[in-house]
Amino acid sequence: MTDSISGGGRDYEVRNPEKLASLKNLLLRKADDEREVILESARKEAASWLEEQNSALDRMVEQIHAEAVKRAEEISKRQISGAEMNRTKDRLRLQNSLLDEAISMLQKELAAIREKPSYSSVLTGLALEASEKLPSGTAVKIQLAQEDESLGEDLAARLAGMRPELVVSFDHDPAPILGGVWLSAQDGSWRAPADWREIISEVKDPLAERILNIL
Repeated sequence: MTDSISGGGRDYEVRNPEKLASLKNLLLRKADDEREVILESARKEAASWLEEQNSALDRMVEQIHAEAVKRAEEISKRQISGAEMNRTKDRLRLQNSLLDEAISMLQKELAAIREKPSYSSVLTGLALEASEKLPSGTAVKIQLAQEDESLGEDLAARLAGMRPELVVSFDHDPAPILGGVWLSAQDGSWRAPADWREIISEVKDPLAERILNIL
């Protein structure tokens, strides 16, 4: 930084270290402020995106759940009408049969999501949700079903972009899952599953209760 002083028809430049230091500090503070604004905007955008993806996935699971229950009601009406054996035993046997069929339907519907254009976004939402409670600096390994291997690197990059404080990598060894995603430690000391089996296990008990209530 220099100051210009005019005199005798000539301009003289005088160096001013204090002004240089002041300008440098001003620029650094401005850069820090802008960085925080950008980071905060990115956090809000990621949180909003995750909320939308989770809501969409919840609606999809609830729809599949409702369809399975409706199907179970139709089957139960046909089978109960012809039942002549012990009522309690029949109800339990029928409940198990209908529950197995409903779970099978749910598995097929979830597996069909793989064919939808939004599947990679669904995986990203599941991975982001599963990583929510992981502390900063955690090394995270992503595993997918064998059929989804081609999406792994992009998924790892997306998660790393949304959670830059994590160390994210993709493991090409397939996970024994139907779909969805596994997050785990590099040494296998912990795992955060967000796959179809995990979703099915969460709805299985309430589904069984609803089926029993209609018998």
